[in-house]
Amino acid sequence: MSATVPVLLALGALLVLAAALSLARRRLLAVTVRGYSMSPTLMPGDRLLVLRGTRRVATGRVAVVLAPHPEHGWHGPADTTPDSWYVKRVVAVAGEPVPHWAVRCAGTHVPPGMLVLLGEKPGSRDSKQCGYCPEDKVIGAVLLRLRAAAAPGAPSSLPSSGG
Repeated sequence: MSATVPVLLALGALLVLAAALSLARRRLLAVTVRGYSMSPTLMPGDRLLVLRGTRRVATGRVAVVLAPHPEHGWHGPADTTPDSWYVKRVVAVAGEPVPHWAVRCAGTHVPPGMLVLLGEKPGSRDSKQCGYCPEDKVIGAVLLRLRAAAAPGAPSSLPSSGG
């Protein structure tokens, strides 16, 4: 009977580990940056670890959101494919003053359930053109950069595909 105790403990530990990994997969997401709208902070090819949901979304944090509709901004139908997600900095949340440059955001303070987003590269598509971003368009908040993109001209650590 004493030989079964370690086996049961090991099985229990494996079940706990499997449950933890399952929870992590549902709450965490790895995203690859495409485009230069957040440069120089983030560059194309950077890999980000994102916590799904709005729990960690706050002023100054970087968030991943659904891309705005070309004509209707964030209030139009959303493209939910990961290739169309945007990575932007949150510059104001509900109750905070609307930045002077956010001319498409009506009022003096951000309304409940809305965010003001900004890309760091001038000319990036963000709240300057699209207005408020509803919180329901948020995929999640960036926790950390998992891997920085390789510098241009740097040798690749991956084998060549020969094509």
